[in-house]
Amino acid sequence: MKKLLLLALVFAGLNLLSAADKTACEALYKQGMASWEKRSSMDEAKKAANFLEKATSADPMNEKYWVDLAVAYYWIGEITPLSMKKERVEVYSKGEEAALRAVAINRGSVGGNFWSVVNNGRVTEIKGILSGSFNFGRCLRAMTIVSSKEPNYYYGGVFRYWGQFIYEMPSMLRSVAQFTLDDSIFFYKRSIEAEPNFFMTRLFLAESYLANKQRDKAKTELLYVVNNSPSVLPEVEPENRHYQKIARELLEKEFKQ
Repeated sequence: MKKLLLLALVFAGLNLLSAADKTACEALYKQGMASWEKRSSMDEAKKAANFLEKATSADPMNEKYWVDLAVAYYWIGEITPLSMKKERVEVYSKGEEAALRAVAINRGSVGGNFWSVVNNGRVTEIKGILSGSFNFGRCLRAMTIVSSKEPNYYYGGVFRYWGQFIYEMPSMLRSVAQFTLDDSIFFYKRSIEAEPNFFMTRLFLAESYLANKQRDKAKTELLYVVNNSPSVLPEVEPENRHYQKIARELLEKEFKQ
């Protein structure tokens, strides 16, 4: 009887410890999300990533924590100055690693598959397609999973990814693969159909139009971005504000206005 009582007390203690650990993890996650809401500030974005790192360490089997950490690192890479290539590669690589941890937990993870490929894409843009950082097979598998489960994930992200993939290809490689900039434009338009007010997509579309010598169409897209409020899509207002700034700079550079 005493042994049974002792075992009962031990199990009760373990359950209490588990509940306490869960509460601590959730507190860390909430702190991360509180900083995430203020992510326009680099300091707050880094705080968000730091808290999310702690949350994943405390609860390493939580897929959502890893996905949100991957998004946080991607965002830090986006707002890091373009001249700081080494730092950008480091944070995008961390984002890719975090996303892959989500995939290790759940092979069908929409967020894990998407952000592993998108972070890797940024690393490849910086280092070059011949750097060895790019894995086309993994990219294709990951985006196929996202397309089959949630085709409009992250504001038409799959279509935007393929549009950017084709745009970033060296012209000779693009020709060998029988792609053209018209294909890039096609995918961006599909992304805009999913969500017309995510400014990143329209900025990327304008860049493809410029490369394709369709300057009037590029100008139309840039004017759309600079003349609309970033809060038109409230949940990504900081992102819209960031890409609006880039669009304004490109409009000035290309069209002097």
